[in-house]
Amino acid sequence: MVCVLALFLFPILLTESFSAAGEDPVPPCPPQWLLFGQRCFAFFPVWSSWSSANSLCSQTGSHLVSLHTPEEKQILLKLANTSTHVWLGGFRVQQNNSWFWSDGAPFRISGWTNQMRGKRKEGGVCMEMDPKSGDLHSAPCGELRFYICSIKVSSVDLPIRRKQVEPGIVPGVSLFDVMWSRSDVLAEEILLSSSFLAKLQSGHMPERCYTNYIQQEALYMHQVSSTLEVLIGGLQESNDMNSLLRDTFKQYSCRNQSIPPPLPPQWLQFSLQSFHSLVLEEPVYWLVALSARAWLRSFLAEEVLLQSKPGPQLMSGVDSSYWEWIRHSLQEVAWTHRFKVVIEENQDKMDMFKAINIFREHMMNQKSFYKAVDCGVDDEG
Repeated sequence: MVCVLALFLFPILLTESFSAAGEDPVPPCPPQWLLFGQRCFAFFPVWSSWSSANSLCSQTGSHLVSLHTPEEKQILLKLANTSTHVWLGGFRVQQNNSWFWSDGAPFRISGWTNQMRGKRKEGGVCMEMDPKSGDLHSAPCGELRFYICSIKVSSVDLPIRRKQVEPGIVPGVSLFDVMWSRSDVLAEEILLSSSFLAKLQSGHMPERCYTNYIQQEALYMHQVSSTLEVLIGGLQESNDMNSLLRDTFKQYSCRNQSIPPPLPPQWLQFSLQSFHSLVLEEPVYWLVALSARAWLRSFLAEEVLLQSKPGPQLMSGVDSSYWEWIRHSLQEVAWTHRFKVVIEENQDKMDMFKAINIFREHMMNQKSFYKAVDCGVDDEG
């Protein structure tokens, strides 16, 4: 389904411009990073392996954090407002069991336990921190943790002028509709390529296929809900945006019934890593990301109902899984409306191009999710 609105997208885009009011003072750290000594620190409640976390840090010119003084440890404990263990920059070289920091700093830390948590050693051994006690442990590098990045103040590359967000849409046009118009073809691709959705439309859903779907969805919601828990923990105001974020967290939390494995599937790891560029943004951009799943589910429910064979009025003998999926999906209609209202109320404060890209990236995450739910012929029987 290609929205007619897409035809009018380019005429309504306006260019962003720098403020002409002169140069603002340049801060020593990027936005949302904490300055301590000669370094800037940022906590990312994003599930990643150690190597992926270090790679994500490097995208901002930083590294996984190295630790040198008790005062720095206190800063890290202040930053990491979570019960989830977090990656630091320490890693062990297997040849001689020596430890190093990923930023190249000398490894002179002493008095830590160096005790392995867990039994899996594939992918090497790296350093994690308990954010409650401050205890440091070695852990399998391939497992998923949150992480902390740091960068030297002298290495921070900041623009001379602060970029001011200018309205990107003609008054009266919905940013939410524009975001969808840029991703509706992607939604059609998901509908046409998903073997799971094809089984739903046929009215005959193999039990193993539906179980696979429920398990994959629970994995996604469990991991994202833990990120949301950290993010909303820092919200102070009481407004519609924060209320929607808290309600979304409750929805995600009540749907994750399974315990995630130490090494979730690759599609999920990539989906979770997409939150790296999001968690330090304004909360409205979190809503943009979360709205992609809700909008897609309501769209798919409508299309599945329309295209089901036989029609819904004749489907008394269809598998119960069909009706369970439809019921849960139609509940997303109310969520979609709430997302739409809040995003439209705040669209004049947003970077339109950033919002479009975030929405599309999380739609791509959903495409990976539906592709991972394989309901081919092997599931029959």
